[in-house]
Amino acid sequence: MALKRILATILVASISSGSVLAQSAAWGDVAITSNPPGALATLEGEATVSGVTPARFRHLLIGDYRLVVRMYGYETYSTRVYLDPTRTMEFNVNLAPKTRLKATLRSMIIPGWGQYYTDQKTKAWTLALLAAGSAAAYLIADSRFDDKFDEYQTRLCEYDATSSVDELQRLHPGLMAAQRDAYDAENVRRVTIAVSVGVWALNVLDNLIFFPHHPEGFRIKGLTVKPTTDFRKVGLSLTTNF
Repeated sequence: MALKRILATILVASISSGSVLAQSAAWGDVAITSNPPGALATLEGEATVSGVTPARFRHLLIGDYRLVVRMYGYETYSTRVYLDPTRTMEFNVNLAPKTRLKATLRSMIIPGWGQYYTDQKTKAWTLALLAAGSAAAYLIADSRFDDKFDEYQTRLCEYDATSSVDELQRLHPGLMAAQRDAYDAENVRRVTIAVSVGVWALNVLDNLIFFPHHPEGFRIKGLTVKPTTDFRKVGLSLTTNF
C-alpha cells in the first residue's frame, strides 16, 4: 500500500502542463453527502479520515477503503469502496432512521437490546442487568424449591409407610415443617417469575412508549439551534419565534 501511495504521488507530480495542473487540483477529491446531512463520514483503510457531511476529502487516497457513515438516530451505513487518486469520486448516502418496531423486536429477544440499538446505553445495560439478575434469582429459587419439595416428598413417604401411632406423632411435626418450607419456596419462585416477566415487559413497553425522538436541533429558552453544513463550512442556524 505504501508503494501505491508513492506511485500516486509521482503520477500527480509528473504532470507539468499548466492547464492540466489546474485540472489536477481536484484529483483525488472524495465527496460524501448524506440524507440527512450532518452525519459523521469516515474512510478507513491505509489511512483514516473523517468529516461531517457534506464532506470533501482532498487527499490522495488509493486502494480499498471502508466507508462508514454514522448519525445519531439512524442506521449506520457501511460499504467497501476502491479509491482512485486520478479522479474525483462522489458518494451519496441515504441514511435509514431507526424505528420503534426494530427496537421492540430486539428487546423481545434480549432485554436491553432495543435500548442499545437506539443508543440509550445506560438504560440498555440497566435493563440487561435487571433481566440477568431476575433470571439468576429464578434459577436459585427454582433449585431451592426442588430441594424443599423433594424433602417434603421423602417425609411424606415415611409418614405414609408408618402404621404406628407413636411413630406418626413423631413424624408429623417434621412433615408439616417440610410442607411449609416447600410452600414458602414455591411462593419465592413465583415472585421471581413475576419479576422476570415484569422486567421483560418493562423493557418491551419502554421501546413502544418511550422510543426516543431525534430532533434536528434543540431549543434553549425559545431559541432553536440547528446545525447547517455545506462543502465549505459547518455552522449553526439560530431561529426564534416573535
